[in-house]
Amino acid sequence: MFYTLILENQSGEQVNLSATANQYMTSKIEGLNPPAGTISTSSYAGMNGSYLNNAFIEKRNVVISFAMRGIGIEK
Repeated sequence: MFYTLILENQSGEQVNLSATANQYMTSKIEGLNPPAGTISTSSYAGMNGSYLNNAFIEKRNVVISFAMRGIGIEK
């Protein structure tokens, strides 16, 4: 197993989807691409290169879709 996937609700109840692979199937994972970023630099006279002022990386949202499978799903 290359990963551990645990879902937790607001009450703190957890479902380990990696331990119950026969009941849940991960169908799609989105948002793993590198997030957008901004780099600000300045050049100074008489110096080679540039100076890093700041760097900022946007937040990203990782969405994991899964499907339930098996007998008695309605329960």
